[in-house]
Amino acid sequence: MNTLFQKQVYKLTRRIDSISNKQASILMENDFEQKEQTSVNDSLERRESQDNDNDKLECFYLEITPNDGPYQNGSWVFRIEITDETDYPVCQPLVSCLTQIYHPNIDTTYGNNHNNVCLSTLNDWEPTNTLDDVLQGLLFLFYEPNVDDPLTSNVSQDDDEFLTNVRVSIEGGIVEDFDEFQQNYGYKKYLRLQQKLKREEDEKIFQNHNNSYELDSKLINLLTKEPNFKQIFSSDTLDFLMTEPFSQQQTASSPPHLSHSLSKTVTKDSPIILNRTNSYEPTSAIE
Repeated sequence: MNTLFQKQVYKLTRRIDSISNKQASILMENDFEQKEQTSVNDSLERRESQDNDNDKLECFYLEITPNDGPYQNGSWVFRIEITDETDYPVCQPLVSCLTQIYHPNIDTTYGNNHNNVCLSTLNDWEPTNTLDDVLQGLLFLFYEPNVDDPLTSNVSQDDDEFLTNVRVSIEGGIVEDFDEFQQNYGYKKYLRLQQKLKREEDEKIFQNHNNSYELDSKLINLLTKEPNFKQIFSSDTLDFLMTEPFSQQQTASSPPHLSHSLSKTVTKDSPIILNRTNSYEPTSAIE
């Protein structure tokens, strides 16, 4: 077991939210695409209790979900590992992307998912580098893909076409010279979240609308009992108040001289505007 590698994994686990701006997560097993995910701490504790599996600490998984840029709203899983032949940190770790992606510096074509990332941090690796550097390098690739030095020649070097193909690869579809892209699992989670937020917002608006309408109705019912009803409101507001549904509610309760004039249309959220040019003295009808 490589003790230094293990220590760096623990350190990265504790700091990953801050150094990645919550764009990365870490697990000891690839549970990212499962509904029930194993937490990092639980996973590490279980590994510690299993002496025969301690060598598996020399492999862990990163999920990267960019907050912005061309790859926004997608998620990709990477395996970071060292082998018995790897003299870490003298030699760099192996970094493999396990999720299908359209990227000039990550080659997942033809099902390739082993050591398929071209990263300057790995190419110029020094013994002083750490796993933090690997994470930062991967994040950089998602924001600044290098089309001038591609790992795969199938990626377009035209900026507009490249960006279009990236979105197709995330949302699902066919890109020339590539296998068909299935909708990215992170993008699916993003869509479900947006649908949930939209439902909650619609419910909130509906509830606020109902509450506001109930309050407006009570106020209107109260004010229109006044003999000087037409002096209370501006002319525009009088037009608003003379509604079809409102007139049906008021006919039975309004004074006879008002019932015949309630005949126009108004929306439920129309504002009540007091006529500032007329004085208004409440009578006994308003308590």
